[in-house]
Amino acid sequence: MQIKDLNIPNILSLSRIALSFIFAILLFKFYEIWAAGVFLLAELTDLIDGYLARKFKQITLLGKILDPAADRLLALLTFLVLLFKYNLPFGLAILAISYHLVIIFGWINVFQTKGVALAHTFWGKLNSFLQAVMVFAVIFDFYPFVFFGLVTASIVVAFCSYLIKFIKVYNQKLS
Repeated sequence: MQIKDLNIPNILSLSRIALSFIFAILLFKFYEIWAAGVFLLAELTDLIDGYLARKFKQITLLGKILDPAADRLLALLTFLVLLFKYNLPFGLAILAISYHLVIIFGWINVFQTKGVALAHTFWGKLNSFLQAVMVFAVIFDFYPFVFFGLVTASIVVAFCSYLIKFIKVYNQKLS
């Protein structure tokens, strides 16, 4: 990591990594209000870092790696805590955890073999939004079962969109 990589968007991504652990601990200990606040803050850093990076042309290779890593870490920790402490359906938890792990290893593989840091897809972003809504529904016990089917479907669609993207990247010839 170089000094030029330490810009505000990348610092926000690093803070999201720290916030992910804080959120998971708070949620695990049943401090729902505090956990929800930290989760909301983490989600806001995700929106703000991308906006600032594009607006001020501060997109760096480090940021292309940190941002999705922070997103996946938050999601993985969230689903693990929701599974063990909040009775998230086992099938949904396993599907979500598997999805996030496959995406992580897919991104790493594409980066190592093709030298490309893949951007999020529309369906991946929609899935992230639905997952965030479901998190609040589960934490506050506000009809969470309504979101379980939606999130399951969105994970499947998002996974397919990333799979198509991975295949397209692998079919491209390096110039």
